[in-house]
Amino acid sequence: MTGDEVETLLDVLVRVQNRFHALGMRRKAVLSQLPLNVTLLLVAVVLLFVDPRTLSAPAFVVGQAIALALLGLCAVVPWHRLPAWAVLAIPLLDFAPLALLRPGAGGVISGLGLLGVFPVIWLSGSGYRPRLTVALSALASLLMVWLPLLALGAAEPHSLVSEIVVPFMLVAVAVSIAVLTMSGMAQQRRVEELLARSETRQRLLDTILDTVDVGVLLLDRDGKDVFMNTKQRQLYLASVPPGATEVDESELLVYRDGSDQPLGHEERPVARAVAGDTMTREVFRLGRGPESRTVSISAREFRDAAGERAGTVLACSDVTEVIAAVRARDSFLAAMSHEFRTPLTSLLGYAELLQDDPSLSPSAVSDLQVMSRNARHLRKMVDDILAASVEGSAPDLPRVRLDLSRLVQQAADSAAPDAEAREIALTVEADGELPILGDRSAVARILDNLISNALKYSDEGTKVTLTLEREGNWAVCSVADEGFGIAPEDLTRVFTRFQRGDAALRSGVPGTGLGLALAQEVAELLGGGLEVTSQLGVGSVFTLRLPLAGQNEG
Repeated sequence: MTGDEVETLLDVLVRVQNRFHALGMRRKAVLSQLPLNVTLLLVAVVLLFVDPRTLSAPAFVVGQAIALALLGLCAVVPWHRLPAWAVLAIPLLDFAPLALLRPGAGGVISGLGLLGVFPVIWLSGSGYRPRLTVALSALASLLMVWLPLLALGAAEPHSLVSEIVVPFMLVAVAVSIAVLTMSGMAQQRRVEELLARSETRQRLLDTILDTVDVGVLLLDRDGKDVFMNTKQRQLYLASVPPGATEVDESELLVYRDGSDQPLGHEERPVARAVAGDTMTREVFRLGRGPESRTVSISAREFRDAAGERAGTVLACSDVTEVIAAVRARDSFLAAMSHEFRTPLTSLLGYAELLQDDPSLSPSAVSDLQVMSRNARHLRKMVDDILAASVEGSAPDLPRVRLDLSRLVQQAADSAAPDAEAREIALTVEADGELPILGDRSAVARILDNLISNALKYSDEGTKVTLTLEREGNWAVCSVADEGFGIAPEDLTRVFTRFQRGDAALRSGVPGTGLGLALAQEVAELLGGGLEVTSQLGVGSVFTLRLPLAGQNEG
C-alpha cells in the first residue's frame, strides 16, 4: 500500500469516526454490538437448512441467548453515566457466546472462531489504552478456543497448539486496528488543531478588515462578490440609486471625479478589475448629491497555489474630506494670492517712481531700495503660492522656440541689482545659442527661482556662476553658488513642496519652500529635469536640463 493510499484510508476512517463519535453512548454501543448479532442470526439461518439439529443443542441456544442479552444490555444500560471504558465489558463478554457456539456448530460451519474479529475490532478500535486492549483481545481469543477443549477434557498439547492459529490471526487484526485507530486519532487531532488555527486566523482577518478605515472587496475569477468588509458596505450603499435597496453593479452611480456622466460598464472599477486591469489610487465619485463619496481605488489580482488567477482584490479609500480640504485650501490660496498681488504691484510702482525723485536724500533712496527689494521678494512668494494652487494649468504650457542662453542672461540682468547690493559677483558663462521649445514665462520662472535661491543663501563677497553648455541632446544650465550648502539628509526633500532644509530655517532667510518644487515640476513638463549637488560649507550646484529644440520638433 502506497503512502497516498494509506493517507486516503486514514481520511476515510477519520470522517467515519467523526460521524460515529457524534452519536450518543447508547447508540454507539448498539451499533458496535449489532454486527456480531446479525452474523450469529445468519449462522442460525444457515444451520436451519444444513443441520437443524444443531439449533437445539444447549451450547448453541445458550450462546445465542447470551449474545442477545448483551445486545439488550447495550440498549438499556445508561452508558453516559458510567466511565467511558465501562462499555468495553461488552466486547470482552462477546467471547463467551463464541466459545459456546464454536464446538457445537464448528463441525457444520467452519471458521466460526473468526467471528471473534467483531469484539476484537471494538476493543482495539476504541482508542482506549491500545496496549491493554490488544493484550485483552489476545487473551480473550485464546480462552475462546482453549476453554471448550478444557471443558470437554480434550486439552491435549497437540490440540491446544492446533487451535492457536485463530487467536494469532485475531491478535494481528487487533494490532492493525489499534495502529490505524491511533494514526486516525492523531490525524484527527492535527486536523482539529489546523481547523482551530484557521478559524482563529479567519476571525482575526475579519476583525482587521472590519477595523481598518478602507473598503475591501474580494471578487472571484468570475467577478462575483466573495467578501465585503463594513467600510466597503458603506461605500456600496452610497452608490445605490435613491429609493433602491439591492441593485446590480452596473446600476450603481459611479462617476469620474469632476464629471456628472455615469461611467459605462467597461469603465467601471469592478469591471476593469475583473478584466485584469491593475489600478493604483484612481479617483472616482460614488453617488450624487451631498451624500456622494469620493474614493481612491486600487485593484490587484491574486493567484492560487497553482499559479492560476483566482480573483481580484479592490481597496477603496474614502478621500471625500481630503479632496474637499485640498480644494478649499487651493481656492483660498488662489484668492489670497490675487488679493495680495494688486497692492504689491501698486507699492512697487510707486517705490520705483519715488526713487527717481532728485529731491530725495541718499538715505531715503536707500530706504526705498530696501522697500522695493522686500516688496519684490514678497511678490515672488505670492506668485509661487499662486502657481502651486492653480490645478491643471501647467500641463497646457505653450511651446515656442526659445534661446536658453538669452533667457539666462536676461534673468541674470534682472537679478544684478540684488547681487550688487549684497556684493555678490554674478557671472554668466554661455556656450553660444541653446535653442529649446517651451513657455517663456515658465522657463523664466525656473531661472528666477534658481538665481534668487543662490543669492539668498550666499554670503557677501562670494560669487554665483551661471554656466550654459550642450551635453549631447540637452541644453544644460548650471547655477553654482558658494553658500552654506544643503545637508545630505535634506537633499532628498529639497524639491518637495513646502519643505525647507534645517540650514535654511536656521539662517532666517524667508521662503515658502515652493520655488524649487515648482521649478522641478515645470522642468519635467518641458521634458527635462532639475538636479542638485551640494556640500555643507562649500555651496550648491543646481543643474537644469532641457531638450534641445531639434529633439522636440518634427
